This record gives sequence, structure tokens and C-alpha cells, in this order.
Amino acid sequence: MATSAFAYEAQTQSGQSLAGTIEAASAAAALEQLTGLGLRVLTVAAAEPASPKMRRTLGTEDFLLFNQQLAHLTAAGLPVEYGLRLIAADVGRGKMAAAANDVAADLERGLPLGEAFALHAHRFPPLYSRIVEAGVKAGNLPGLLFNLGRHLELVARLRKNLWRILAYPCVVFTALMGVVLIMSVYVLPQFREIFKDFRTTLPMLTELLLMLGQYMPAIILGIFILLLLVLATWIILVVSRKTALFVDWFILPMPLIGRVIRLSLLARWCDALKLGVESGIDLPKAFGLAGSAVGSPRLAAEGSELAAAMSQGQSLLDPRRMRLIPPAVPAAIELGSRTGDLPSTLGTLALMYEQQAEHRLRFLPTILTPIFLIILSVTVGITVLAMFLPLVKLIQSVSGE
Repeated sequence: MATSAFAYEAQTQSGQSLAGTIEAASAAAALEQLTGLGLRVLTVAAAEPASPKMRRTLGTEDFLLFNQQLAHLTAAGLPVEYGLRLIAADVGRGKMAAAANDVAADLERGLPLGEAFALHAHRFPPLYSRIVEAGVKAGNLPGLLFNLGRHLELVARLRKNLWRILAYPCVVFTALMGVVLIMSVYVLPQFREIFKDFRTTLPMLTELLLMLGQYMPAIILGIFILLLLVLATWIILVVSRKTALFVDWFILPMPLIGRVIRLSLLARWCDALKLGVESGIDLPKAFGLAGSAVGSPRLAAEGSELAAAMSQGQSLLDPRRMRLIPPAVPAAIELGSRTGDLPSTLGTLALMYEQQAEHRLRFLPTILTPIFLIILSVTVGITVLAMFLPLVKLIQSVSGE
């Protein structure tokens, strides 16, 4: 659904004036969002077109830098609004400086931290305001920000590794398909005419390659349309801020890549749960805080099931159909609760899953690279055979064999 910018004037619960812009599908939706933030709305109207540079979402590298700097400054004990001003001053200009200054301005007007980030949600990744709010509730905002930073860095390295692994084979494979198309359309048909003169037939492999060449334009068009559909779907998910659902249902089930993401999410979830317990939040509420901090709907739902079971006095060791949370996690939580050393247990789990994710990420190239090289070698071999088998058969026919 398309969104527009709406300018608003409002008051906080303490009576302080507040003005700014918010992204929403309609004026009514903007009013509902502002009211949900606890504001007394005075006016809401369509905003004048703003500078595109000021409204764009922070890029991955910019956001990683922003999150890391904010985590370090808050860990040093500086007020968040002052830390944001320092980030803006350090950057000087651009999207990151504008975002930091705008959030700091809202904080200086008295808006709570989570709500200030929520008003500028279009500039940050989905659920970032909820992560910030969860960090405030846990009393350890730097811990959750560092937690998020480690996960995003791992995802960025995963993306770079996949690109490095896939780039060369994909380029070579695309060039090879172009050669196959040229051979099938312009070269191999000449063999067919020659073989007709010698009253013999082309080898089966060559015939298959010729058939592939006839359908190759349609195949290329289909692949192009599929890529456009995937790109359009991804843009819709980004605009509607539903990328977490896409990751949960399509990326996590993948055998190699999904396993790395799943382990990283588990490490973040256990770490956030530990921070909540250490801050004095009871365990069922800490499950909800961890689910908000991680941002995975499926992981949050499974955490809610564990919280509900604990609230009802049930044992976490009972068999449950958990797809993301392995049985070892409820067992360790149960044991840690009984021994009174739950934060240490959760910290150990977080470290274990983080190390497993890092190990699988380093191991990924040793698996994928040979697979793509084998596919490439087989394709090249078949193409070469399809080209030379007619010559061999023609020579045999001429020699009388």
C-alpha cells in the first residue's frame, strides 16, 4: 500500500508541543498512529513534498555505522539525544545526519525514545523502534544495539560471501548460455543440412541442444519476467515493512543460507532474553521482550508459547512443536531457572549459537563453490560434446565405418 507524508501538530502527555511529519496511508491512519503513541493530536494534514534525500531509508552501511555509534555512546553513559547530536556532527551531512538530528529534536521536545524512533520509522529498518523500546525496558539499550549490530554484520558478511561465491559462476554461466544460443541458432543447423546430404542423422545430444536453442528465447524471457516479479515482490515487502515474514517463510527453510540466519536469530533471542532477566523482568515478560528485539514473527510466536506455558505452571520440557527454537533451549532455560543461574545459561546459549552461525558462514564457500563448479563443468562438457559429436559421426560416415 502506498504511503504519503502527513504534517502534524500535537502535544505530549506532559503538555509539550510537538510537530513533524509521519508516513501513513491516509490522514486517518496517521491520526491513529499518533494517537497510539500517546499524543494529543491538534492537526494532521498532507505535508508539502520534502527533499527526497531527507526521506530516504538509511542504507545498510550507514545504518550499521549509526547503530554502532549509538550503542557506543549510550554505553558510555551519554544521554541519547546528546549522542545523536554527536553522531550528526561527526557525519556532517547526508541522510544519517538528518535522521539523527530529527530524532534528537523529538527527544528534546519530551517524546519517549521508542516513540521518537517510531515517528521516523521510514528511515530505519523495520522494527528498529521496537528494538530501541525493548532496550529501554530491559534497562540495557547498548546491549540490544550491540546485539543487533552483530546480527546485521553477520547478515552483511553472508550477503558478501554469497555474492563472491555466485558472481563468477553466474557470469560464466550467462556467457555460456549466450554461446549455446548462438551455436543452437546459427551453427548447429548447418550440421543438420550437411547430414541431410550424407543421408544420416545428427547425434541425440546435438538434437537436444538444437531443441534447447529453439526454446531458449522463451526461457530467457521467462527468467527475466520471474526476476522482475521477485524484485517487485521484494519492493512491496520493503514498503509494507513485511520483510521479516519473507525471511521467516522463505529464507529460513533454505538448507544452507537459512541455517546461518536461524542460528544468528537464536543467538540474538537468547542474548535479548538474558538482558531482560538481568534487568529484573520476570521470565514470561522477558520472552515477549526478546521476541520484540529479534523481530522474527515465528520466533516471537514460539517464545510466546513458552511464556504461556510458564505462566500456566507447565514444564518447558514437555514435547512441543517448535520449528525455530531447538529442544535444548527450553531444557537449558528450565535448568537455569531451577539452579538460579539463568542469565549465565542464556549467555552460554547465545555464545554457542553465535559461534555456530560464524562457523557455518565460514564453511559455506567450501560447500557452494564446488557445487557451482561441478554444474558449470557439466554444462561446458555437454556443450562441447554436442558440438564435436557431429564432426566425429561425419568423419566416420565418410570413412565408411
